[in-house]
Amino acid sequence: MRKNIRFVLFTIALMLVTGCSMGGVAMCQPRDHVYVNEQRYIELESEYIKEVRTLLDEAGLIHAGVMLTHVREEDGTRIYKLQVHHKSYSFLKNEERENLFKALEECGFEPDTCVFVLSFTA
Repeated sequence: MRKNIRFVLFTIALMLVTGCSMGGVAMCQPRDHVYVNEQRYIELESEYIKEVRTLLDEAGLIHAGVMLTHVREEDGTRIYKLQVHHKSYSFLKNEERENLFKALEECGFEPDTCVFVLSFTA
């Protein structure tokens, strides 16, 4: 009688472990999708930084400090903050600053799901 109870308990425990394992495997599929999506954003961010550096070099702000950070909202929207630091930024004319600011805004990516905030420091 005790052997039967142990066997039944063991069988139930084994079924629970198997069921949980199968659920874990099924849940891994969305993680792969998230990983691929993150990799895509990493590539987009890298390209964006290259474009920003090119624009800054053309504006005479060679070797500017560039920092791009982002926050991902629950709805999937990403808020990017681009900070540019260069000593000569304060010497640019207002028109040059506005043109640079517009050019940096235009080279952003995926405007539907990304918001860009730009800031400059000298």
